[in-house]
Amino acid sequence: METLTLWQSSGPWGPGWQELVVATGRIRGNFRVTFSATRNATHRGTVALDDVAFWGCGLPTPQARCLPGHHHCQNKACVEPHQLCDGDDNCGDGSDEDTPLCSHHMATNFETGLGLWDNLEGWARNHSSSSPERPAWPRRDHSWNSAQGSFLVSVAEPSAPAILSSPEFQASGPHNCSLVFYHYLHGSEAGSLQLLLQTGDPGAPQAPVLLRRRHGELGAMWVRDRVDIQSKHPFRIVLAGQTGPGGIVGLDDLILSDHCKPVLVVSGPPPGLWAPVPWPQPSSLQPWDFCEPGHLSCGDLCVPPEQLCDFQQQCMGGEDEQECGTTDFETPMAGGWEDASVGRLQWGRHLAQESRVPSTHASGAAAGHFLSVQRAWGQLTAEARVLTPALGPSGPRCELHMAYYFQSHPQGFLALVVVEDGNRELVWQVPSSSSGGWKVDTVLLGARHRPFWLEFVGLVDLDGPGHQGAGVDNLIMKDCSPTVTSEKDTEISCNFERDTCGWHISHLTDSHWHRMESHGPGYDHTTGRGYFMLLDPTDPPARGPGAQLLTQPQVPAGSRECLSFWYHLHGPQIGTLRLVMRRDGEVDTHLWSRSGTHGNRWHEAWATLHHQLDSGTKYQLLFEGLRNGYHGTMALDDVAVRPGPCWAPKRCSFEDSACGFSTRGQGLWMRQTNATGHTAWGPRADHTTETAQGHYMVVDMSPQALPRGHIASLISEEHRPLAQPACLIFWYHLSLQNPGTLQVHVEEARRRQVLSISAHGGFAWRLGSVDVQAEQAWRVVFEAVAAGVEHSYIALDDLLLQDGPCPRPASCDFEAGLCGWSHLPWPSLGGYSWDWSSGDTPSRYPQPSVDHTLGTEAGHFALFETGVLGPGGRAAWLRSQPLPPTAVSCLRFWYHMGFPEHFYKGELRVLLSSAQGQLVLWGAGGHLRHQWLESRLEVASTEEFQVRPGDLRGSGGVILLLGSTQPLFSTHQIVFEATLGGQPALGPIALDDIEYLAGQRCQLPAPSQGDAAVATSQATVPAVVGGALLLLVLLVLLALVGRHWLWKKGDCAFGAKRAAAAPGFDNILFNADGVILPVSVTNDQ
Repeated sequence: METLTLWQSSGPWGPGWQELVVATGRIRGNFRVTFSATRNATHRGTVALDDVAFWGCGLPTPQARCLPGHHHCQNKACVEPHQLCDGDDNCGDGSDEDTPLCSHHMATNFETGLGLWDNLEGWARNHSSSSPERPAWPRRDHSWNSAQGSFLVSVAEPSAPAILSSPEFQASGPHNCSLVFYHYLHGSEAGSLQLLLQTGDPGAPQAPVLLRRRHGELGAMWVRDRVDIQSKHPFRIVLAGQTGPGGIVGLDDLILSDHCKPVLVVSGPPPGLWAPVPWPQPSSLQPWDFCEPGHLSCGDLCVPPEQLCDFQQQCMGGEDEQECGTTDFETPMAGGWEDASVGRLQWGRHLAQESRVPSTHASGAAAGHFLSVQRAWGQLTAEARVLTPALGPSGPRCELHMAYYFQSHPQGFLALVVVEDGNRELVWQVPSSSSGGWKVDTVLLGARHRPFWLEFVGLVDLDGPGHQGAGVDNLIMKDCSPTVTSEKDTEISCNFERDTCGWHISHLTDSHWHRMESHGPGYDHTTGRGYFMLLDPTDPPARGPGAQLLTQPQVPAGSRECLSFWYHLHGPQIGTLRLVMRRDGEVDTHLWSRSGTHGNRWHEAWATLHHQLDSGTKYQLLFEGLRNGYHGTMALDDVAVRPGPCWAPKRCSFEDSACGFSTRGQGLWMRQTNATGHTAWGPRADHTTETAQGHYMVVDMSPQALPRGHIASLISEEHRPLAQPACLIFWYHLSLQNPGTLQVHVEEARRRQVLSISAHGGFAWRLGSVDVQAEQAWRVVFEAVAAGVEHSYIALDDLLLQDGPCPRPASCDFEAGLCGWSHLPWPSLGGYSWDWSSGDTPSRYPQPSVDHTLGTEAGHFALFETGVLGPGGRAAWLRSQPLPPTAVSCLRFWYHMGFPEHFYKGELRVLLSSAQGQLVLWGAGGHLRHQWLESRLEVASTEEFQVRPGDLRGSGGVILLLGSTQPLFSTHQIVFEATLGGQPALGPIALDDIEYLAGQRCQLPAPSQGDAAVATSQATVPAVVGGALLLLVLLVLLALVGRHWLWKKGDCAFGAKRAAAAPGFDNILFNADGVILPVSVTNDQ
């Protein structure tokens, strides 16, 4: 048995998925494929696999009879005539390579020597098992598909190509002399193999004639080719190979047909045969002696390779940009396009009059020559590929204009791919409705790094009826120079109704923004029926995480400008949208960002741009969408820029900046993160992300920084006047030691205090809110009054100004938002979020047609679509603010569940959560009812609870954490959990009109004739949660001891059965401060 390496790579790889296609070769017998990954011990990384498939690996099926001219194999399979004696086992039993006809062929497989091909220079006979340390070296030969097999190999450079010459053959007369050969080009885009014919006419010696040329990177595979030669004079066949750094050129299985008759007496090679054969090049590219190899000479100028095809003319005559993709295919050089096919189809120049393709373009002009898909001799992947030379860099307006023809039935395609950084990005393909005839189209290529390549990929059934075929012509690269500018590039303000104005789609990532017309769930902000920019996370070509929309470099119009825009972030796994300002030579400035769903509606946002006018530095603006899943939509519309600063933002998370807040008085507020874990003071995690990497504002309240009675002020920028009352919501964090007092003031014409907070702190962020009414511009001022206590601080995070009065704690009608209920996605639960919507807002997800508060389509509610959970999905949480202990309180809410009958249903549960665990208070499953249902339950919690991020490991039942030594504080949280009771099914779970009545018992609803559809459930949690938890701990420990005793006795049938089912595994998870009891144990209780 032989272990054969089919492919290997040491990277580097990008963060996205990359496609790999490997030819296994003919394998005679059973085999298995093994993927092996290794990692350097000092570097962290991830290797993942997905979508593994075998294509074309089956042997041909037996047939009762074959088509005329086809060969009937011994195993009754049928093969085409050209597959006989070609070095490949096409029958599957080898009978196509063991016919009487094959005995007259002259085959050289290099296993025992060079055979007829003993005139060589620069080639070496070798095999894979003794390969040097070259990543591109062939891992096997073609003859035996083995590392022990032999082949010819060369690493010759362009200045001295490797030459292999056949013996001299007699004139072929009326018959063709055919050569089948297998070649290998891998490791360098500069690799090349040429097959030339050297005739021996004594009266007029001829220069070698190029019959075939393969160039570029063909992959780690042996590719078949065939050349038919008909000559009136004796001739030799010359194979010349060369490659670039790291590249390999290989040859194997050279098979000459029976009509190739060698001259019996060979007196030596004809004069000049051993001289290196140069690549055929246009006269404009012939280098002069004074230029270095690889440089282009034009006049007195030597152009280096990196400036060829860079869309910026260096030569007076433009020679450096001549063979760079733009062409009408009337010249043999074909604009630099090179065929890279390895299958039974290839691209080649064709005369329209000799083709089945119609000979006129859409414009009516004669087609002349064009590039078309033709038959080829390759044996691997079916599609035909043709590439440009290395291009770039390109500018954001770079376009490819082209004419194309495509007709193939029942299957086939024609597409344009950009190859860049090892990735292949599909940028255009023929519409499925295309049905013959020449058409014209334009493809936006955008700004790209050098090098990149354009590649046409085509698959056509040339045996089909009618004008089956594919072709391209009149290719024009337009506005591709990175220095090209226009007046439109200065248009930052844009509603996207006409076009994208001065905003450009970046092609430096493979995920893209698209200008979309309003349709279905996607609607614009300007008119509701116009255009907007959309980032769809399910975009099929997208594998990377980000997409960018950016401007050209801009000249500042003043020291401060205000950029406003409308954004739409909707869906349970949508990611982050952020705004960045970029200047040459400087680190990007993050101006604004939002993460996660913000409801199914458009929101306005703005950011102030600060410029240093005396520096003369231009700036770019960049919107970047970073996705973390495939559920939701991200959109932009109505971008505008105006002179002067912006109003203070309505929302501030401090993740990107201090949002314009300034400090006053003794002691300074500062924006910080605890990412290092060594911050001297401040919360361990922020409120926005609930991680140590998140940012917040904090002030040191210790006596050394702020003496007792002194004040540190944090002052906002001016807010715009309010047309109606509003609620300012913020989250604050106080240290364990009493830091002093946090006062909130509103400054309009005068300052007035609206809130004062003075209490001991804890580990929890707490919600604060104040009602605001202001008919003039106003500011909010946070004042920290020091108590003179060591190691004390006050922190602020997540400020939000929303319309309407402030709701009661943990209560919400969802008309203005989520009212402080947190929908932050938890990775341990799958990373999904509750959303916010209304019945009259178009949505891609099912949702109730009306809310409960207003009973209309305009009313809002909280929503979760359980269908996105998928087979491995878990749950989504909607969490209240931390609540103080209570002897008894009433939780009242309305819920809506829509699931088909006879289908697995979704589940809605209410949990009481803390660092000690979760307690299920209430649960309900539902079918499709089209109505809102009411539930009321009493909550009693006299013990101390506090939720800590990362301690919550699952959902359902009770989870107990043992051994925690951390102090607890008097808060608890109510959690609404949406999950599935079984197989995924489309269906929404919605909530509305949540009321938390602190200190009140629930009252039974009065019966109403019109309320017949309202189902009411009432549950009471018997209050002392801490006592219940303690009792549960004792019961669980007792059960474990008894279970262990029974197990040792052998009397526990259940235990014996469980052990037989899963020997050696105990489903117990340990962490630093506790144990999560296994599901089987808690269920047994």
